[in-house]
Amino acid sequence: MITSLSIKAALAKAIKDKADVFLSDDTGQRLGWRLQLRCLPSGSATWIFRYTHNGKRYQINLGTFPSFDIQTARTTASHYAAIYKENTDVLGKLRADEQAKQAAIDFEQEKLAAIDEQRKQRDEYTLSKLMTVYVNYLKKQNKIKSANDVISLSKHLAPISNKPASEISKRDLVTVQRTLLDMGKGRTANKLRSFVSAAYALTLRAESDSSAPESALDFATTGGVNSNPAAQLAVAKGFNGTSDRVLTDKELFQLLEEAKHGGAAGLAIRATVFLAGQRMAQLLRGTVTDIEDNFLTLLDPKGKREEPRRHPIPLEGMADIIISEAVTRAQSLDTKWLFSSTGKVKLNPDTVTTYVSGISTKFVESGVSSTPFKLADLRRTLETRMAGLKIPKDIRAQLMSHGLGGIQSRHYDRHEYEEEKREALNTLHAWLRSLNNPKNAVSKDA
Repeated sequence: MITSLSIKAALAKAIKDKADVFLSDDTGQRLGWRLQLRCLPSGSATWIFRYTHNGKRYQINLGTFPSFDIQTARTTASHYAAIYKENTDVLGKLRADEQAKQAAIDFEQEKLAAIDEQRKQRDEYTLSKLMTVYVNYLKKQNKIKSANDVISLSKHLAPISNKPASEISKRDLVTVQRTLLDMGKGRTANKLRSFVSAAYALTLRAESDSSAPESALDFATTGGVNSNPAAQLAVAKGFNGTSDRVLTDKELFQLLEEAKHGGAAGLAIRATVFLAGQRMAQLLRGTVTDIEDNFLTLLDPKGKREEPRRHPIPLEGMADIIISEAVTRAQSLDTKWLFSSTGKVKLNPDTVTTYVSGISTKFVESGVSSTPFKLADLRRTLETRMAGLKIPKDIRAQLMSHGLGGIQSRHYDRHEYEEEKREALNTLHAWLRSLNNPKNAVSKDA
């Protein structure tokens, strides 16, 4: 056994004889390995783990004495002895372990590098860019108004717009929604929620829907979007867009009088009234070539339909007169659009909305109205009045182009209700003419 005294004596001998002196521990000698201390003439000493493998001798330097004391040397030798017991190629085993360790380190580094690269790629797929993809999709579907609405409302997403779309949480969106609610813009909050949800839904279905753009698919495959955070948001109650504001007879009469001098916007207001409350966005898409056989055929792209549905409206009575006025105006401007201020582009629905808002303010200030009204209230007013005139609900639906999503209406019912539509329009026009009678043109609640 190696002891402190034997080490001291061996070092003295090595210095004196100017030759290496080896000390061996008895442990392991008969097992193919041994622990040795090599004492050098310089006065230093090195611990060695020596073993045999396939008839050859090998050694592993463990450390120098005295920093590597006897107990440490024996513990280290025991570690290598355990390896030797399982595999006599100790150095080979150590090299293999080191290579495996390095391979694991390399793998982890490559993994981290891949994650970092993926992160950089996902950072490019921001919420702002996702909304742009959705806007372009809507434009391709010819849903220009919806696209413009998305552009307008997306400004409220500014605080989170540069965040990767895959990292947007429902908490992020709730914060935006809460800010809008605090501003009293509940309807805006709900519309924005709907648009964001639709943008994410477009991405999520892109893998199975060939009609979805490839740019939306990229947000799923490269951008990492795999869920719809907006779908988890609650709709802000009390702001669902429904309203019971109906114009009084006096308001409607004076609105029509004002509209006679309102240029293109006023003409559009008169047209939608005498055409039984057509959606303004659809009406403003109308062109001179959409008039044929005393019908104005509008295109209704509303909803998820791929092709806009044809919506023919008979030009009866005042409707015929007003649309003829629109045609004459279009010809003078050398444009195809029935409603245009300059002839270069069709009238924007926002222009009509602003026009009606201005009249509403004027009416409130003059006492004609007790509360403001907006363009959307005009359509509701006409449906309410037609209901009061006993025009059947299904005929109102045919005239106003809503509630026609059923499979029967889409595929089997070829009857376009021409006679019923004309009769309903005549009934409505008769009532509108009655508003010119001072006895009837009084404010009465709906």
